[in-house]
Amino acid sequence: MTMKKVWILVAILAVVALPALAQETAGGAGAAPSGVRWGAIGAAFLLGVAAAAGAVGQGRATSAAADGISRNPGAAGAIRTMTIIGLALIESLVLYALLIAFLIRNL
Repeated sequence: MTMKKVWILVAILAVVALPALAQETAGGAGAAPSGVRWGAIGAAFLLGVAAAAGAVGQGRATSAAADGISRNPGAAGAIRTMTIIGLALIESLVLYALLIAFLIRNL
């Protein structure tokens, strides 16, 4: 089985398992907190994934830009401009993840 099929299967299983995670605890809505801060754990996981994906994206973009500039030095200005815009957009996605992590943590 190829890695692409494995990741698709994992994603489908994660989506199918979400309703099981949405069930209330045995005590209902008025139950005492259990001591496990799931919001903090979820926020940490979100930030880890976002930072890792952002770093991979920025590395690939920078590598492709360096390759493009080395192949065609005359287009270095345009490639550099597009690379900086792309890196800013990638970094904004990581900052959005940070904002969402703060919102999750406060739940």
